[in-house]
Amino acid sequence: MNAPLVTSMVCVTISCPKPENLIGLMTNIWDWEVFSDEDVNPAQEALWGIAPSSAGSQSTILRSKTANRGMIRVVEGVDRQRTSPMSTRWSGIEIVVTEDLKNLCDTLQGHPDFHVVKPVDEADFTHAGANVHTFFHGRTTGLTHMMFTMAVTQPETYAFPDSPNTVGHIFDVHLDVNNTGPSRDFYQNTLGMEMVFDDMLTEGLFYDTWSLDPSTPPVRMSIFKGDAPGFGLGGIEMRSFDLSTMDQTPPIADRFDGGSCMTSFTVKDIDAVYSVLTESAHATVLSEPTVMERAPYSGGRTFCALGPEGERLEFSERWAA
Repeated sequence: MNAPLVTSMVCVTISCPKPENLIGLMTNIWDWEVFSDEDVNPAQEALWGIAPSSAGSQSTILRSKTANRGMIRVVEGVDRQRTSPMSTRWSGIEIVVTEDLKNLCDTLQGHPDFHVVKPVDEADFTHAGANVHTFFHGRTTGLTHMMFTMAVTQPETYAFPDSPNTVGHIFDVHLDVNNTGPSRDFYQNTLGMEMVFDDMLTEGLFYDTWSLDPSTPPVRMSIFKGDAPGFGLGGIEMRSFDLSTMDQTPPIADRFDGGSCMTSFTVKDIDAVYSVLTESAHATVLSEPTVMERAPYSGGRTFCALGPEGERLEFSERWAA
């Protein structure tokens, strides 16, 4: 099997009406730090494939202190229009927590820019080779879903993501897809990402959190990673739902979705990724590999594309302050 074409999942972009509120929540409550703070100029808009001024004037990237992956870029935008909790495209993020999960939940519950959807609970995926973990689930500005997860046990075959900080990095970005669509084939075979977890759910997590009707088809949850050592270095948690249960809000090609709107990956061979996506019937390339001198690209080439569900992807040779 060939190595995955992507390496690490380095950042998830969140578009929201009040970027300063989300930045304040991350720096004051999570104790994250600013990684880069740049203006949004025409070259950046052309790279992302968005209309002029549609993402505001500033792009701020924050990270769990000293982390080299799983960051959040905040730009200005709209709230996600949701008719169902199961939204197509990028639907949210999952962040590793190393201690005091309940205290974090209680603190966020009282924050004006966060709503706890499901308080602290426990999930057991040992039957699928994973672990027991505790978690809580909420929603913040932009109507972005966020799950905070802390390990109770370790999986059988890999080490659960860890961090030196209480609130660590994003280790999975959530991608909600139509269960009859091409997304699984695209990420596993076109981009060559490795599937490290696969399970069919007929009860529990999604059914309890979102009151999903037990009579609907099972939810298939799969985790794909890039070509990086360890776990959580390129994680896409793909949740395949029956189309009838999903948010039908279509993407707008030249606008960011509200909330989680783009996932950024580092790659070793950007020309190979560009070639594969140009030839794929399930991807739409938005820009050519372009040298970007500003942070976080630091002179590396980068380009953007849309995946099978219209989800926006960014691929970069370099990611550094």
